[in-house]
Amino acid sequence: MSDFVYYSGIPSFVVMLGIAMVAIVIFLVGMYLNMKKWGNGSASHFLSVFLKKINHEKYGHHPRQSLLSTIFLDIMLQRRILRRSPFRWVMHMLIFIGWIGMFVLSMVFAMFEMLHLVGIGNIDLNVTRNSLDFANEILGYMLLIGLIIAIVRRLAISDVSKRTQMFDWVLVLGTLVITITGFMAEGFRPDAITGAWTFLGANIELAQAFALFHVTISLLFCIAYIPYSKYMHMLAAPMVILVNGGGE
Repeated sequence: MSDFVYYSGIPSFVVMLGIAMVAIVIFLVGMYLNMKKWGNGSASHFLSVFLKKINHEKYGHHPRQSLLSTIFLDIMLQRRILRRSPFRWVMHMLIFIGWIGMFVLSMVFAMFEMLHLVGIGNIDLNVTRNSLDFANEILGYMLLIGLIIAIVRRLAISDVSKRTQMFDWVLVLGTLVITITGFMAEGFRPDAITGAWTFLGANIELAQAFALFHVTISLLFCIAYIPYSKYMHMLAAPMVILVNGGGE
């Protein structure tokens, strides 16, 4: 079997790790600058106030529910969106579960790749990758369907179309490009165990090229870019919900 074993599709785990580290550093710098701005020049002051306010069970003047209830009902299950529009909630949950699920699977396999790299344990990366492929594909299709629904809503519903800004299109289409290139990278590479070609039946070179593009744009667009753009609302909105104690 060739060395084309990595879950990302990139044969060198070190290359993927290097790209990830760059993205994480850019993200952390951006988050520090945001917290410094929110804390009137002090990131530590912002964190101190934020952590105190989210513990509304102890410090809140009008606590409505527990912190765990806020996280589960208002952030994870997004019940406020469900009450406004069940159809929109389905779209959001498909995107949310698909994106978060694939991120978690990637982190799990990255752990196995790191253990394999340093020689800890008898890990067969081909077998491990194949065991995660089905779940990864299901999550990928969930994300793709959610994005298609989002695009159709913006094109077909006049009220949604009027409220759609350029940022919304950048967010949706950028994520769509990432999703499609992920499917293409998977479709171009051979099965990890049998060596049989998958549905696009091309070659390893194309698979690696698409994988490198997919991983790079995913890390830069979905991680590094967040604190410097309106993407920040994905983190700011849950923070506001936590501070306000969730509820109705």
